[in-house]
Amino acid sequence: DFAGITPEQACAHPNWVMGRKISVDSATLMNKGLEVIEASWLFGFPAGRIEVVVHPQSVIHSMVEFVDGSVVAQLGTPDMRTPIAYALSYPGRIDSGSAALDFPRLGALSFEAPDLRRFRCLALAFEALAGGTARTATLNAANEIAVEAFLGGRLPFADIAAVIEETLNVVDANEPSSIDEVLAIDARARRGAARLIERRSSASLTVSGP
Repeated sequence: DFAGITPEQACAHPNWVMGRKISVDSATLMNKGLEVIEASWLFGFPAGRIEVVVHPQSVIHSMVEFVDGSVVAQLGTPDMRTPIAYALSYPGRIDSGSAALDFPRLGALSFEAPDLRRFRCLALAFEALAGGTARTATLNAANEIAVEAFLGGRLPFADIAAVIEETLNVVDANEPSSIDEVLAIDARARRGAARLIERRSSASLTVSGP
């Protein structure tokens, strides 16, 4: 039941040790949504050519399928030191200090399709990507405000996606042509999301009052 999830529960990832904000994004699958947007921009792929799968073991971090049907995967222990070391040493490699994979102990890898109705944030990310830069900027800003409110005890976990979706509905912005215009959209989305959260909080207080 998403309604009763606390910040402590949302931040308790079974495999990764991360900061609180990214841990909440992982719990809502918004982290995967943001990675879809990143992959689209970095590699020039439309949303329809990017797929997300749920992988409980957190061992395979990305896969690329080629036209001949072969798939190349990047595997590693769930340790943020590995990508950090790669970023610092690129195009070379340095010892990250993370443990090596023990394949016999690992045993098996499993995958499943994400439930986009349950994890609405992921669906919203795909929709925003299809809508353009203004939509993805709005999505990111609204998510940051909603997660901040959740961690501060001002918004239920189940309402994070609702605030993001409502912000996308009320913030009408043209496609930006400069970084200043992107920042302006970001600021408008943050103000809009904050107002929506304040209204939800006020409505909740009214209902629960005498």
